[in-house]
Amino acid sequence: MNVPYPVFLGDKRDIDLIIAPDYSAGKVFETLTLARDYAAEVKKPFPEIDDKILKERDWPKDCYVFEGKEKEPTIVYMPLFNRRNCKDAEEVKAKMDQFSTFHRPYNKKHIESLLEIVKGNVKNNKGTLLKEINRVVRLREKKSE
Repeated sequence: MNVPYPVFLGDKRDIDLIIAPDYSAGKVFETLTLARDYAAEVKKPFPEIDDKILKERDWPKDCYVFEGKEKEPTIVYMPLFNRRNCKDAEEVKAKMDQFSTFHRPYNKKHIESLLEIVKGNVKNNKGTLLKEINRVVRLREKKSE
């Protein structure tokens, strides 16, 4: 699992929101489903992930929100290559292959290209990110009243 979900799960961390840009070499949703399965195994809170969404793994949206309930954190999940920056599933696969973590070293052009894609993903989802941050802040404030 390349995204460190386990360290953020559980009562001791008291996490309300995980912003998870997924730039791993595996399949889209793989780190998320591994984290879900791990959380179930060790009985840690984790938001529900409808398995229907996994059908989108070849051509994912640019942002998914998995809303937590009570002790579960909300997860904002953002695949690196997605419908917004790739024209179809074939382009997603081609970019995943081109920018695989196993194809190193990257030259300056590749790094700059990746940085632009990442900036675009954050910029495109700024509204969702701010909405979820504000929502969990309001919930936290209600809890402390």
